[in-house]
Amino acid sequence: MADAYSFAYIALAAIGIIVLNQGAKFITDNALVVSKNFGISRFVVGMLIVSTLAAMPEVLVSIIALKEGAEQIALGNGLASSVVTIAFVIGLTAIIVPLKVTREIIMRDAVFLMTVTIVASVLLLDGQLAFLEGIALMILFVPYTMNLLLVERSSNKKEVEESIEDAKIQLQLMGNLFGKKIEIRAGPHWLLFGILWTVMGAEFVVRSIMKMTNDFSLDPWLVGITIAALGTTLPDIAASYHAARRGFGDLALGEGIGANIVTVLLTLGLMGIIKPMSFDISNILPLIIVLNLSTMLVLVFMTRGMKISQLGGVVLMSTYFGMVLSVVMLAIL
Repeated sequence: MADAYSFAYIALAAIGIIVLNQGAKFITDNALVVSKNFGISRFVVGMLIVSTLAAMPEVLVSIIALKEGAEQIALGNGLASSVVTIAFVIGLTAIIVPLKVTREIIMRDAVFLMTVTIVASVLLLDGQLAFLEGIALMILFVPYTMNLLLVERSSNKKEVEESIEDAKIQLQLMGNLFGKKIEIRAGPHWLLFGILWTVMGAEFVVRSIMKMTNDFSLDPWLVGITIAALGTTLPDIAASYHAARRGFGDLALGEGIGANIVTVLLTLGLMGIIKPMSFDISNILPLIIVLNLSTMLVLVFMTRGMKISQLGGVVLMSTYFGMVLSVVMLAIL
């Protein structure tokens, strides 16, 4: 039964999303500076940070929801966040400005994303996410990292420097929900503060969503793929929108694919390791189908004409709404 306190949790969820995304901004503003202080390769760290930190809100919200016993919200968010990224990070950006594609990003990133998506889907089709399956997904993150190392060694100095600059632009745009750049002092303590801030925001989001789900008798799967997935993907959506407005729309493609790889591997992998679960496959099947369909469409659009057109962007955006509609219809039936 909803009351005044229930509606207060809606406001708390909104505050949590803002705190979560501002924490991500603290982290991304300091990540490259901190990595330079430790003398780590700027190229590899830059590329890994862009994809890993872009996925951090999704990972945290799913892990916290899992620990709180909200497995459906956790799994729904973990899977739907990838569809949201394809629909609104890649699709919406393509609508604003068509995205040019390189052969490298197809072979290095898009094919690997399709492979990772298929592997994760097959592991989930038995209706459970076991400990060993979580380990297997985490191990798959190793070849992604090794691939980046090989790219750095095989690329010339000019290409590496261009990649570093692209990573810096992406990091500057991430977390800018309102398009305003906030100058933050760099240093390990500020990076730690950003992580703690992000964790606190994730706690707010999860607890508020759980309260709303109970009080308003909402379907946990629907909440997971809407409020949770959209809220945690806001940094990526904001970054892509501002990138397109500034003429860096092509960066959204690489960031979106990288974030999806990390989201699938780390979110599902950590969930399986921390708290193995069982679930009704009929509930998760629409999410798996749409996730594979949207990922395949990205690869198809990229290989045809070496670009994602505005029409392609519209199709990619429609996949998310199709997923939501299918979950709603399933809940009604």
